[in-house]
Amino acid sequence: MAKEDKDEYKGDKLSAPAGFDGPSNDRVCTDVLCSLLLVGMFAIMTAIGIYSIQNGDIRLILYPLDYDGNICGTNAGDIDMTDYPYLYLVNSFGGGVCMKECPSFSSGYADEYTLVTYGGVYKVDGLADESAPTVEMPDYSNSPNVQTCTQENCYPNNNPKESFTSSGVNSGMGYAFYLSDTTNYLNRCFISSDAYTVIEDAVEDTKDSITDLGAAEDVTSFISELYSDLYSAQNYILGFGFGVSVLASFLYTYLLRIPGLLFTLIWGSLLASLGLIGFMGYYSFTAANNAADEDPQVYSDDKIKGMRYFGYFMFVVAGLYFLFLCCLRKRIQLSIGIVKQASRAVQAMPTLLIFPVVQTVGLLAFIFVWLFYAVYVASLGEIETNEFDENGVTVMVRSFTYDDNTQAMAWILLFCFFWTVEFISAVGSIVIARAIASWYFTRDKGTIGTGTVVQSIRQSMWYHMGTAAFGALIIAIIQTIRAIVTYIQKKIEGIDGDNKAVKCVACCCQCCFACLEKCMRFINKHAYIQTAIFSTNFCISAKNGFFLILRNFGRIGAISVVSEVVVVIGKIFIAASTGAIAYVLMNNYIADEVESIIGPTVVVILLTYIVASLFFSIFSMAVDTVLQCFIADEEMFDGDDCYAEGSLKEWIDDNGS
Repeated sequence: MAKEDKDEYKGDKLSAPAGFDGPSNDRVCTDVLCSLLLVGMFAIMTAIGIYSIQNGDIRLILYPLDYDGNICGTNAGDIDMTDYPYLYLVNSFGGGVCMKECPSFSSGYADEYTLVTYGGVYKVDGLADESAPTVEMPDYSNSPNVQTCTQENCYPNNNPKESFTSSGVNSGMGYAFYLSDTTNYLNRCFISSDAYTVIEDAVEDTKDSITDLGAAEDVTSFISELYSDLYSAQNYILGFGFGVSVLASFLYTYLLRIPGLLFTLIWGSLLASLGLIGFMGYYSFTAANNAADEDPQVYSDDKIKGMRYFGYFMFVVAGLYFLFLCCLRKRIQLSIGIVKQASRAVQAMPTLLIFPVVQTVGLLAFIFVWLFYAVYVASLGEIETNEFDENGVTVMVRSFTYDDNTQAMAWILLFCFFWTVEFISAVGSIVIARAIASWYFTRDKGTIGTGTVVQSIRQSMWYHMGTAAFGALIIAIIQTIRAIVTYIQKKIEGIDGDNKAVKCVACCCQCCFACLEKCMRFINKHAYIQTAIFSTNFCISAKNGFFLILRNFGRIGAISVVSEVVVVIGKIFIAASTGAIAYVLMNNYIADEVESIIGPTVVVILLTYIVASLFFSIFSMAVDTVLQCFIADEEMFDGDDCYAEGSLKEWIDDNGS
């Protein structure tokens, strides 16, 4: 096939529009229909929310549900539970009874001769602790599902061990359990760790059967101590987690511009990977030879052959990797130049960091409203009775079930969530691409600054919201399909959990859609950059971006490797250095005020990593934008007309357009 025939599959090279001098201020609205569809989606979500608020009861979700279908702390059931807001768990299925207060005794208190049951409190005559405070429960005697204790079914022969295996207690799976000291967590009364240890000893339970009923004391204690430490170290956490991390991010991008540093960083990482692969082959091959020379021989001949073949394989991989580096050395050098230019662009417009913060605020506001609606939709469910048969004993537990209409509303809300989250992210990508493209196609870089960012935000949100909605819609559809596949998979597994064929098909579907989602994200990103530069709609931008990738596949691959190395090392450097400095300072100044500085240090590292990730999401988009701008510059202009500077200009001069 002739070269011309091959090139036609890669599309035509970009040509400069008349009077092109960078992203134009004379832009047009793109993909308006998708903007209207997104507004319609918000209207549908609001309608669902209003309907759910009018017909649902949020108390059904926020308050615990007892075994009889009553909502503790409310009058929503057959029994008025307004004065009994807490749920005492009686079995590991989640069944329990409402109480006025969670039982709180001395640490480690448990009375194995007093049982909390589905019908009230049962005490063994002459053995129960009569000095313990009274536990206040509602009257369940008129409940159709009431189950009470007698000596025969809960405490045969007044023996705690026999009680534990009786039909009432049923090893923690019955309708009765021992009165113990508890810890309140989300209006649920969990047995304290010391208390259930006492019970285990009393009933001689060697299988830890009651562990599922709670033991939240240790967790609660840990959370309390951590909260206290974080409060004491709040100034350090906020200062380092947000302030120092931002400065460290800027410092890192500045260091990338130091001559020779980025070259050493990239080539050092690539050559270190080559050396590691070669060492793995050498180590495996040497180990195989040493094993073969042993007398007596420890390893079988098959294992020795396996190690030797693995060594050969790693040598082949190392050789191919070396050839890969040799073939792409020029493109890797080009990628290093593009990363340098991207770091210059980000430093020229530090206010770019503010927009992701605005995005985050907008996302949190949406999530707050969305969760409010979602909780009310969840409250539209009907309460049903589930029966569990364990060891010949039937125990009833209530749960929620949802009709088809409610499930449809839930799926619509989920789709709206996916679409909106992706839309907010897409808007940010277009804003960043528009600002970076303006920087690249400006000959006097001194004119670039905050005004450029403001103009990019204004133009992107006024003209290209539809393009962002279009790209986000595609991703949202794929994510929703993946969620539906997961839902169907869980349903089928519930019916026939051992069906290997179903699991295999579901996993294959998930894998295919996951790959499709990644491909579409890649195409969307380059489409957004095309829209930011040329003000074209999503379809045209995606087509041009796709063919641009085909024409420059080697460059795209090289820049992906280089930028990934820079981003990974940058995140580790910023998080580790900031965390280390924070640790040293907190250890010197506030070590006596906290239980441990480990917790605050971990939080500092996490916050720093989040900030660094936010920063490098901008940096990664800047790298991709500079790459597209460079390719457009190379294809549209020659010689002194091109906008490239430094090493990029040298590349065009040496290689031509």
